[in-house]
Amino acid sequence: MDRLLNLQTALSLGYVGSMIAAAHLSSHLLLPPTSWRKTRLAYLWLAFDAICHLTLEASFLYLSTQPRTVNASPSFFGYLWQEYAAAGKRWGSADPALVAMGFISVLIAGPLAGYCASLLAKGDKTYHYWVVVLSADELCGGWVTFAPGWLAGSGELETGDWLLLRVYLVVMKMVWVVVPLWLMADSYVFVAQSLSESGVVDATMGMGVATRKSPRKSSAAAKQQQQTGTITEAITSSRGISGSAYFLVLAAIFLYIMPSGASASTTPTSSGYDPDGSTILFAPRNNTTSPSLLSTLRGVLTPILLPLFLITFSITVGAVQVADKAIRRVTRTNRTRRRKLLSSLNISEKDSPKRTIIGFFHPYCNAGGGGERVLYEAISLHLSLDPNVVIVIYTGDFPAASKEQILAKASARFGISIDSNRIALIPLVRRWMVQDTAWSRFTLLGQSYGSVWLAFEAMSQLVPDVWVDTMGYAFTYPVVGLFGRKLPIGAYVHYPVISTDMLTRVAKREAGHTNDASTANSRLRSTVKLIYYRIFALLYSWALGRADKVVANGSWTQNHLNQLLGRKKGKEQVSVVYPPCDTSQLSTYSLERRKCTVVSLAQFRPEKEHPTQLRILAHLKSTHPELFATENSGNSSRSAPPVKLLIMGSSRNTEDERRISLLRSLSANLGLDKDVEFIVNATWSAVTEKLGDASVGLSTMKDEHFGINVVEFMAAGLLTLSHKSAGPWLDIVFPSINHPVDSGGERSAASHNGSEGDGPGKNGEAPNGESKSGQEVRGLGYHAQSVEEYASILATIFSQSQAELMPIREAARNRAQTVFGREAFATAWQNEVWSALELKLNRNCNRNRSDASREKAE
Repeated sequence: MDRLLNLQTALSLGYVGSMIAAAHLSSHLLLPPTSWRKTRLAYLWLAFDAICHLTLEASFLYLSTQPRTVNASPSFFGYLWQEYAAAGKRWGSADPALVAMGFISVLIAGPLAGYCASLLAKGDKTYHYWVVVLSADELCGGWVTFAPGWLAGSGELETGDWLLLRVYLVVMKMVWVVVPLWLMADSYVFVAQSLSESGVVDATMGMGVATRKSPRKSSAAAKQQQQTGTITEAITSSRGISGSAYFLVLAAIFLYIMPSGASASTTPTSSGYDPDGSTILFAPRNNTTSPSLLSTLRGVLTPILLPLFLITFSITVGAVQVADKAIRRVTRTNRTRRRKLLSSLNISEKDSPKRTIIGFFHPYCNAGGGGERVLYEAISLHLSLDPNVVIVIYTGDFPAASKEQILAKASARFGISIDSNRIALIPLVRRWMVQDTAWSRFTLLGQSYGSVWLAFEAMSQLVPDVWVDTMGYAFTYPVVGLFGRKLPIGAYVHYPVISTDMLTRVAKREAGHTNDASTANSRLRSTVKLIYYRIFALLYSWALGRADKVVANGSWTQNHLNQLLGRKKGKEQVSVVYPPCDTSQLSTYSLERRKCTVVSLAQFRPEKEHPTQLRILAHLKSTHPELFATENSGNSSRSAPPVKLLIMGSSRNTEDERRISLLRSLSANLGLDKDVEFIVNATWSAVTEKLGDASVGLSTMKDEHFGINVVEFMAAGLLTLSHKSAGPWLDIVFPSINHPVDSGGERSAASHNGSEGDGPGKNGEAPNGESKSGQEVRGLGYHAQSVEEYASILATIFSQSQAELMPIREAARNRAQTVFGREAFATAWQNEVWSALELKLNRNCNRNRSDASREKAE
C-alpha cells in the first residue's frame, strides 16, 4: 500500500490513464455515433496501443541508445521507466533484447496500430488483414521480451510486491496477449466467411484444377482474377508507394541508430542485472556528452531530408526549364499553326484583314446545359458583330463527336444557328483530369491540377488572340499568361470552385455534397479539411486575379467572388451578366390552359437533389391524396386531372445513367410509379412542348448559382417553386410570394448589384411584381427549404383558381423577357466582358504596329 502513495507510482499509473483517456477521446472524434460496441472496444485498444508504442516505448528506445540509459536519465519519461524498472530490472538498463524489440514496437507496431485504427474508423475491410499482422507482432514481441527471463528463472523480476507483480507484470502484459488473440480470431472468422461466400478464384490453391474446366468457366475465372488485381498493381498503387516510402524512412532511421562497430570496452560482459547500473548500448567512441533530443532528430532527419530536398529541387528546376523551352517553342511556331487552322477553314490573311481568333475554353461544350447556352450565345454574338472573328473551342468532346454534330445539338437544344465555317474545335485528350471521378481524394486540388494540364495542352496547339473561359477553370489563367503576358483573359464564372459557404459548412460540421457525413462527424477531419479549404481558397483567389475581366452569372456568385478577391465596396467589383434564356418561343404559350403537372428541368447531377423532388411528391400524396385521384376513381370531387411530376434532364455519362436508375427505384419504393415520368435527353422542342402545358416549375437545388431553368419556367408561364437560396432567391424570382422581404432588406440589396440594364426596375421592367397590364401582384413565385414546406406550397397552388394565378404568371413572364432574355445578355456581354477584352486587344495591336514601324524605320 505504501507504493500506491508514492509519487512515482502515481505518475506512472496516471500516465497510463491519460493514454486510455486520449484513446477514448479519439474514438468519439473519429468513430460514427452508430458504431457497435465491439468496434469501439477494438478501436480503443488499437489507439491505446499506438499511443503507448509511439510515446512510452519510444522514450525507452531513445533513452537506451547512444550514451543514454533509463537509470541515468533525469527526464520525466526516465522517471516513469525507473518505476517500471522496479518490477523488471532489465528496463532500467539498455538490455539488448528489449532495445531490439523496441525498434519493432516503435517503428513498426506503433504506426501499424494507428493505421489499423484509421482503417477501422473508415470501415475499410483491409483492416482485417493488417490487424492480424499487428496482433502476430504483438504476441511475438511479448514472447521474445519475457521468455528469456522466464527461462533464466526470472531473477530480474520483482515478485515480492503485489502492485509490481500483479499490475505491472501480469495485468498490463496479459492485455497484450488476450486482446491480440481476440482480434485475430474475430478477423479470421470474417476473412474465412468472406472468402467462402465471394467465390474469388484462388491463384495459389487452383493449380492443376483449372485445366479441366470449360473455356467459358476459365475465361470467367480469368476475368475474376483480373478484377482482383495483381501484385504489380498493388505495389504501384498509392498505398503501395506510400508504404514503400515509409519502409525506406524506417531503414534510414535504423541504419543511423545502429553502430558501425563497438569496442570491447563498451560491450557489456556481465550476465547479471544491476538495478542501479547504467549499461550503455551502442556507445560511440570518444564521446562523453549526451546529445539532446533536437540534435538527435537533426542527425536522423538530415540524411533523409537533404537528399529528398536536392532531388525535389533538381526535378523542379528541370521541369521549369523544360516548360520554359516548350513555351518558347510554342510561341515561336504559333504563327504556323495559326495559318494551318485558318487554312482548314478556307480562310487566308494574305489578301484580307487580320482575323481575330477568340479561344473559348469549354471542355464540356456538348453537355447541353445552361453553361453551354452561355457559350453558344456568346459565340453567335461575336460572329454576328465582326465578320473577321474566328472562334476556336477547346473541348474534350471532339473528335468523339464531330463539329457538325456538336453544332447541330446546340441548334436543336438552344435554337441557336451558328456559322460553322468560322468555328474550329481543338481536342483536349486530357479532359479526364478535370473529372471528379479521377480524384477520389482532394478533388478540388486534383481537378485544378488537371485544368493546368488542360491549359498547357490547349495553348500548345494554338495560342489565340483572346482567351475566354466560360466554365470557371481559374487555374488556367496563370498558364495562359505564361504563353502571352499581353493576352486578354476573360472569365465567365457560373459558380466559384470554393466559396465561403463551403468553408462555413466544414467549420460548422454540416454534412452535404461537398462535406460527407464521415468528415462532418469527425472534429479532426473537419479541422484538417478546413485548413485545406483555406489554403486552396488563397490559391484560387490568386489564380482568379490573373484574369483581365471576371464576370459572374448572378448575385450569389458575385458576392462570393468579391469576398475571395478581396474587392470591397467602393472598388471595382465583379460584374454580373445574367445567362441568356430564349424567351421568345417560350413566351408564345398561353397562360390560361394548364394541367396539374409539376415539371423539373435539370441535368441529373447529385447537387440537383432529384431524390428530394420524389420525396416532396410522396409527402404531398400522403397529406393530400385527393390531388392524385382520377375522375374514374370516385374518391375525388375535383374536376382537374391528377397531379403528376415530370422530371426532364440530360444525361452526360454512365454516372448520370446510374443516378437515373436509382431515381426510378426510389420512385417505385415510394409508390409513385403512376405519378412520375422521366424524360431523358429530349430535344429542345420536346422540352418546350412539355413546359407549354405544365403548371408548376420545381427546382430543389440548394445554392443554385443562377438557375436558368427557373427563368425558363417563368417565360413559359409556369408558377415557380424553388429553393430559398442563391440565384432563384437573390436574382430571379423577386419578390417572393411566401417569403416577402423589405425593400431595404439584404436580398433586395443583392438584387440591385447587376450591370446596367439588370435588376428590378431596369430595362423597362415594371418594378416590384407588376404585370404588363399594370396589375400589382404579391410576388413572382414561391420559395421553400424543407420537404414539408415544398409539399404545402404545392397544395396551396393547386387549391387556387386560374384567375388568382394569372397575374402571377404574367408578371413572372414579363420579368423573364425583360431581364433574362437573349437581347439583355448580348448587351451585358458587350458592355461588361468584350469591352474590357477588346480594349486590351487593341492596345496590343497598336503597340505591335508601332514596334513594327520603329523596326522598319531603323
